[in-house]
Amino acid sequence: MLLRRGNLVVTRDRALLVGGVLVLLLLGAVLPYVTLGYLDPASRPVTGTPRLFGAAGLLGGVDPTYLPGYRPEIRSDYNLALNFAAAGPGLQQIGTVVAVLSCWALLTDEINRIAWWFLHLSAYPLLLAGVPLLVGAVQLHGLDVDLRVGPGWVPALVAGVLVWLASWRARSRIDTYGSF
Repeated sequence: MLLRRGNLVVTRDRALLVGGVLVLLLLGAVLPYVTLGYLDPASRPVTGTPRLFGAAGLLGGVDPTYLPGYRPEIRSDYNLALNFAAAGPGLQQIGTVVAVLSCWALLTDEINRIAWWFLHLSAYPLLLAGVPLLVGAVQLHGLDVDLRVGPGWVPALVAGVLVWLASWRARSRIDTYGSF
């Protein structure tokens, strides 16, 4: 036991788990998420390589007419593919913020029911973020858009697995309010 202060009981295993989740979420936030080639307003080629918190804005905010090789007759296909791809980092952002704010609950002997639910539910966007990202990337490749998926979503996927497993393991520690 590393620390005991009331309900907060920091054991080596719990500290390693929470530390690992936080490191993985930080890696997911700082590694390059996507690389997209597009044209700026002056029609110069630009390559954007945002991290997590800029990727959804780039993918969801780029006008398809600024993509090299844009074909107006299939604009809806471009919009659909960009929206799918932008949903991935959007989901990961939500899962990352909620997991960071609620992972402290894994350190306590009795976990508050609401904190447990927030922690548990934060795993799902982390687990699912890669699906729309990869579906959108495949669609954009089919439209000959220069999009490369970076490694930023992989640590979040691993963190999602850890959070999901840890929350199920910690479920037996949810407070029962038996004294009320």
